[in-house]
Amino acid sequence: MLSSTFEDYLEAVLMITENGEKSATLQEVADALDSEVADVEVTTSFLIGEGYLEWVPGDALRLTKKGKEIASEVARKHRILQSFLTEVLGIEEEAANREACTLEHDISDETIDRLSSYLDSGGCPPPGRRAGCRWGQDACTLLDCEEGDTVRVAAIRRPRRNRRLLDLGIFPGEVVEIRRKLPNHSVVVRVKGCDIGISPEIATSIVVESCP
Repeated sequence: MLSSTFEDYLEAVLMITENGEKSATLQEVADALDSEVADVEVTTSFLIGEGYLEWVPGDALRLTKKGKEIASEVARKHRILQSFLTEVLGIEEEAANREACTLEHDISDETIDRLSSYLDSGGCPPPGRRAGCRWGQDACTLLDCEEGDTVRVAAIRRPRRNRRLLDLGIFPGEVVEIRRKLPNHSVVVRVKGCDIGISPEIATSIVVESCP
């Protein structure tokens, strides 16, 4: 298993070379990693010796097949983590990018696959992990609740579209109280001591579970 530093190098070459279609110079790699060319030369020499990189005409670098496989997987983890941090947790893009750079090296393939499935489903719990609620086997939404219910947000469908909910303090794990259900099917909920009105369209995107 390669260290995080070596994975960063391979990922940088992948990005510079546009998914491995082009080649990268030592200077380009140094600029991407904010490193000195001399340091980059030492590290890339090791990666060349291990068969992850190769020299090509023009004194440039290119990923080998096994180098590209590792770089592509690290880049995939980065994309999924950054999407989850921004779309679900509401973290700013730049901060999410930094966090993803740190997390991408240690997170397991299984966890990444689960996060990917979660994002692809629009924020629905994966099969076998649905919210356990008294309204039946299918996932319950805020619209299914009755006045006086206190529930916990399990997931938000289409998190990118409903990002305003994060600004209101409604995100997975938050406990909300159903205050009123209006004739037009809108729902008034109490979150963090504040009453918030939610349209029926948005209410159906908030998957909830009963509080223990």
